[in-house]
Amino acid sequence: MDWTVIVSAVLGILAVVAGGFFLKAKGKLSQVVTLGKEALDVAVAAVDALEDNAIDKSEVEQIKKEAIELKAAWKALLGK
Repeated sequence: MDWTVIVSAVLGILAVVAGGFFLKAKGKLSQVVTLGKEALDVAVAAVDALEDNAIDKSEVEQIKKEAIELKAAWKALLGK
């Protein structure tokens, strides 16, 4: 066997392995982005609720809903 065939085979295997790692990292990155968006939604809901210096029941429900979505995104990221 020629040395170029061996080098080509090794580089091919490395490319496949690197591609697998990239796909896994890309999936985690999208989960991190989703977690950030959900955290921002919770913060926006809380700030909107505090604009008039009073929090009514509908605002509490909105904050709860956003917090539950944040918790779900966190669990998805951790794989639970």
